[in-house]
Amino acid sequence: MALQEKVEYGTAKQELKQLDGFDVDEGKALLRVDLACGQRKKEGFQGIDAVKIDGVDIVHNLLQFPWPFEDESVYEFNCEHFVEHIPIQLADGSYGMNRFMEEVYRCLMPSGTIRICAPYYASQEAWQDPTHCRAITDRTFAYYNQKVTQGQLDHYMPKCNFIEVSKTKVVDPQVEAKGEPARRWAIDHYLNIVREIQFVLRKEPLI
Repeated sequence: MALQEKVEYGTAKQELKQLDGFDVDEGKALLRVDLACGQRKKEGFQGIDAVKIDGVDIVHNLLQFPWPFEDESVYEFNCEHFVEHIPIQLADGSYGMNRFMEEVYRCLMPSGTIRICAPYYASQEAWQDPTHCRAITDRTFAYYNQKVTQGQLDHYMPKCNFIEVSKTKVVDPQVEAKGEPARRWAIDHYLNIVREIQFVLRKEPLI
């Protein structure tokens, strides 16, 4: 499948060492965690899921907080096709996605990252599964950037701050052969062209 709007990003240890406020201990293994990994755990990651199956290293329900990680202990999260299943509201009355993002923020090291993949809102994949609770758009994770929400949405946004490092749209192969203007038009105006959207978000200090 073709990838659109892909921006290369770096989460390699040697690159993070160059970021202000990020100190990497060369003698310490960096913790990478695949959230809701199921049986498809990403290579090099510890897998966490609610059910003990092959590939799951840590059994824990991700809607129960806190997660079994110390503050600022995780270097990198991977999360594929889970956020669309998070309930709008949890049993305690909190917003599900907000609580999830706040916990990601707590666990990540300064300048740590999370990669999130989800069905795109303008595809049937976002709506066909009856267990999906939400759709993910280009702007969904902008709400977790305090420069965007500060002074406007403080009353219901969580205490976390992420910047968008990359955004990748996975498009249907049928548009690969089209020229760039036609491909762009199709992506912006037609249903079921973009099937999945992938974000990489980086933890930033609270404002």
